[in-house]
Amino acid sequence: MFKKTTLALAVAAASFALPMTAIAGDNTGPEFASSVNAFFEDSTVSGAIGVWMRNRTRGGVDENGNDKAETPNLDHGSLYLTVNFNSGYIADTVGLDLNVFTTFDMWQNASPDHEMNFWGVDNPYDMNPTSESGCSGTWDSDCNENGGQIQTAAAKFKFGEMVTAKAGWFQPSVPSAMGVNWSFAAGTYTGGEVGLNVGDFKFGVVVADEYRAPWFKDSYGFRDGENNDAGTAYSIGGIYSITDTLSLDIAYAGLSDGPRQNFHAKVKYTTAGGIYISPQLYVVDDEDQYDSTAYQLALLTAMSKGQYSFRAEATYTAAESNENDVGNLAYRLTEVYGSSGGAYDIWWNNRSDFNHDGQMAFFGSVERDFSDMGATGFSAGVNGVYAFGAKDDSYDELVEYSYSVFLNYAFQTGTLKGANMGMYYTDYTNDSNADNWTGYTNAFQDETDLKVTLVVPFTIK
Repeated sequence: MFKKTTLALAVAAASFALPMTAIAGDNTGPEFASSVNAFFEDSTVSGAIGVWMRNRTRGGVDENGNDKAETPNLDHGSLYLTVNFNSGYIADTVGLDLNVFTTFDMWQNASPDHEMNFWGVDNPYDMNPTSESGCSGTWDSDCNENGGQIQTAAAKFKFGEMVTAKAGWFQPSVPSAMGVNWSFAAGTYTGGEVGLNVGDFKFGVVVADEYRAPWFKDSYGFRDGENNDAGTAYSIGGIYSITDTLSLDIAYAGLSDGPRQNFHAKVKYTTAGGIYISPQLYVVDDEDQYDSTAYQLALLTAMSKGQYSFRAEATYTAAESNENDVGNLAYRLTEVYGSSGGAYDIWWNNRSDFNHDGQMAFFGSVERDFSDMGATGFSAGVNGVYAFGAKDDSYDELVEYSYSVFLNYAFQTGTLKGANMGMYYTDYTNDSNADNWTGYTNAFQDETDLKVTLVVPFTIK
């Protein structure tokens, strides 16, 4: 009921803004026409075609702790089309944001949960095959469903320079501990947000009662770790710009009927020499999952020099499970993957999340832009992770390491001008003798992973 009411309000707010403005006074002259025309004249219509091709293999461990040969885990080619409509504001107050996307598997030969098409199950909690998918089993390779969905359908409001708001299907855009999952499309909350901007301070409130990761067709409510209804998700956050180069981001999120609470604090600073430094703290309190409050400490740094870009980052995680296995920390308001998202800045793209209890992880990356050598638009790089410290009593210490090499090209001329093509290859090693998802709650065995992408943006208006 709340979802239907919210969507109805979103559409009604934009659709009926014109007559409501007229009721407010004598609005039949040029000023009124101009304010209404702004809805269309200041609007944009854009989109993109995306191609995602992936081949990932994964190993395992036999009963004697010996590595088994890698077998296909993901093997698919998926095609995306997204279209966005972002209106101007009627009377400089009310507007509408719409985004629709469709996705199609050109081929699909391995696990169906590859996230770039619709997984043919009802939700991330129950994972029952839907009648529309027609598949016989949740993990069958044919348990995918081509089709389309709405990513965003939200009325947007602004009141002067200080207050903004959204209502409908939306992605949080104000300071918040709530974030979304991504494929080529974004995850979607059902609810609304309010933002307040006062000088150097930005404040945000987000409320939602449902969520949908972009690889599910239907929205679903929030559930706790015992699979009970957890009610409504909410978040309060603020960002204070202390100077032009130094800011503090603090946010809290919780559930009206669930035990889980999230908190983060992020300091972001850029030195006079252009070095970015960001110490961060992420906290998750959830009696269903942890013996005590879980947290992750992180330090993110980055800099550019000439044609080169560098990143160096590190994390330490404390996430003591209330089960026998070694726990892990995931910064989101619900325990199950894909059931919500968090405002989490760390993205190493080296397969593992490197987030187990007691684990230290170090990441480094170097990327070069080749425009100085006559190859404008071409860049390449290498990165890697080394992590250790998590220990299950029944298995070897979890020592994980991986490296990735990547190439990117932005087309400069011709029919594909503005398009981007990329290749990303990862080789990941798990040195423990624990099999996939055994002993360590978020760990799998050795992998190789190749991703090839093409994104072609377009603008209609």
